[in-house]
Amino acid sequence: MEKRLLLAFVLSLAVFIGWGAFMAKFQPPPVEQIDEQPQVPVTAQSPAVPGSATSSRPQSGSSQPMAAPVVVNPFPGEEKEVQVDVGKTHYVFSNRGGVLKQVFLPRFRNDDGDIINLISNPDNLTSALSLKSDDAEITSILQNAYYEPSTTSIVLGESNPEADLTFTLKHESGLEVLREYKFRYNDYAVEIKTRITALPLAAKNLQYQIVLGPEMGGKISSQTDYIVFSGATVFVNNERIEHPLEDLTAPAYHRGDLKWVAFQNKYFGSALVPVQGTKAGVVYKEKDHVFVGLEYESVQSAVTASHIFYAGTKELEILEEKGNHLVRMIDYGWFGNKFAFLVKPLLKVLAFFYGVTQNYGWSIIFLTIIIKVLFSPLTHKSFKSMKGMTKIQPYVKVIQERNKDDRKQMNEELLEPYKKHKVNPVGGCLPMLLQIPVFIALYHALFFSIELRGAPFIGWITDLSVADPYYVTPVLMGITMFLQQRMTPSIGDPMQQKIMMFLPIVFTFLFISFPAGLVIYWTVNNILTISHQYYIYKVLD
Repeated sequence: MEKRLLLAFVLSLAVFIGWGAFMAKFQPPPVEQIDEQPQVPVTAQSPAVPGSATSSRPQSGSSQPMAAPVVVNPFPGEEKEVQVDVGKTHYVFSNRGGVLKQVFLPRFRNDDGDIINLISNPDNLTSALSLKSDDAEITSILQNAYYEPSTTSIVLGESNPEADLTFTLKHESGLEVLREYKFRYNDYAVEIKTRITALPLAAKNLQYQIVLGPEMGGKISSQTDYIVFSGATVFVNNERIEHPLEDLTAPAYHRGDLKWVAFQNKYFGSALVPVQGTKAGVVYKEKDHVFVGLEYESVQSAVTASHIFYAGTKELEILEEKGNHLVRMIDYGWFGNKFAFLVKPLLKVLAFFYGVTQNYGWSIIFLTIIIKVLFSPLTHKSFKSMKGMTKIQPYVKVIQERNKDDRKQMNEELLEPYKKHKVNPVGGCLPMLLQIPVFIALYHALFFSIELRGAPFIGWITDLSVADPYYVTPVLMGITMFLQQRMTPSIGDPMQQKIMMFLPIVFTFLFISFPAGLVIYWTVNNILTISHQYYIYKVLD
């Protein structure tokens, strides 16, 4: 019985590890759309969507798809770039539309060795932080007119930790726009205020949006992208809603308790957080690219709104500090989200050890030791129970053989040797089962954390977030797992024993593609377990 429980436990771990991939690949989260009809530009007189959290069909008196810009008379002026360096982030703005062209993160590099740029717009679609209207000509003015910048360069440091950048536009149509950006040194968040007045256009009752896209948030390659969702995400009414490109057949509007709209991948994200003057979040497509945005509250074609723009890493401590539920941009997978209450403390302990060692590889090892020590009483009890089961196994086989046709009688007779030798048939596996939540939490803490991205350990392991290039750690993990199996008492029928001895091979091939940091954890855990087993089976024998 104990052997079966142990077999079930190990097989459950194997199923758990593969389940994340299955859920991501075959069961993406459902997404509600407002309609199944193709997106078409509308004017101010077109019907709009209702006021539900995620609307389903256009109706009068509410939101409507914003019109794409159309080519009108050329705008006088010359495009100028505004460089803003805040330390951790380098922004490049354009006075054409007062939009954001580039977001560089100097601390991080891609696979080609270039600095990470969170904006990818190869098809020259609508720029990030562009303004839109439901009137095509007004949209063209908002996005193509040349604004007047307050400066052409900002460099922040400890001596000047804050600065403002403003773009102003006074157009001959009567449209006036003021865009204010407030930056802080080494801060991924930017405060944005927008004021639009259009007195001559008041009769049109224009509606406005600010949008992000396309692929805002950075497009990176990762060996685990098949598990992690990358793309448009909305957090509304305490629910995290993902919008895959292939499922977005029409604009989706979100109302209610809207916290943010964002783009995110495994390690980086960008979000718009409404503060004042927003009535809805929107997700839509433009030429097979996804955009997200905030729809402003407009009164007689005038708008005054403020929000926070976040563009940076998905580091736990940073997102928690920012509030506004931005920490929910981090997705630990279906299993990991269930145990997020354990994931966060483990990450904080990992960060503590990193502060001491300045090496995440050693931090993982120390964290593994701490976890092993905390669970050592349960592990000790488990091994003692297994050892006790080995001693009474001859009696158990005799009873099983004698009562093979009477299972009830067999179970009653088995109670006697269990009581006499003080052995619990489930005592070997139950302590292990109690450790599963911690294992799942640590698995996801190491699997999804940007802290491990590009973090070296020793020698050939230059990045703990990717697989061991020479397969040394997976092979070592398989060897330690095999030794652990050899030291475990053989209980059960021969077929079960063969399956158990075959599992190290299966796990070795499974872990070949896993991040090196996770394999190091499992290997060190196996070594500590073997040491504990040796102490109980040899020293205390």
